[in-house]
Amino acid sequence: MRTVKEPDVRRGEILDGAIRVFAEKGYDGATISTIARELKISQGLCYRYFPSKEDIYNAAIEKYADIIVGEFLACRNADSHITAQLDGIAQSFERLKYAEGRDESLYALFHSRNSERLHNELMLKVAARILPYIQQSLVIAKEKGEITVESPENIAILGLYGQLGVFLAPDLSDDDRYATIRTGWTRLLGL
Repeated sequence: MRTVKEPDVRRGEILDGAIRVFAEKGYDGATISTIARELKISQGLCYRYFPSKEDIYNAAIEKYADIIVGEFLACRNADSHITAQLDGIAQSFERLKYAEGRDESLYALFHSRNSERLHNELMLKVAARILPYIQQSLVIAKEKGEITVESPENIAILGLYGQLGVFLAPDLSDDDRYATIRTGWTRLLGL
């Protein structure tokens, strides 16, 4: 007997199954066929919700980016002093580790040995989503007289995308990443 599910539920199940397959087999080893087998559904049903493997891949990036941005925004307080906001970065690191641990398949997919491309695309997507919030925080900090940089919007771009390099550096410990990011922002903002 055929099971009829709401489209959002079915789409979510297909995405979750695809994430498990990508985590296990890597992007190149995964196919719509293997994803359908994992879920015990037809390939046609997969194609109904995702026209291609690339679309599922992109949806996985979007899903994980939503988690990361949500954790960042949960720690953000745009009304606090800019130095307190910088200290909030440490909290967002801890919250992010907790969030990643809640979904083992997503964590495995984005942090496996062969997932560098996926991880880098994820970080760029997250940076693009977070940038407006950082720009807003720096504009407010300038209006309050907490910083005196000439162009807070451009400093936000420089700081955030420079921070990505620190995130992607393979040989840094989490403590070194945080210290480097905190020091970089402090210097950029003249604090």
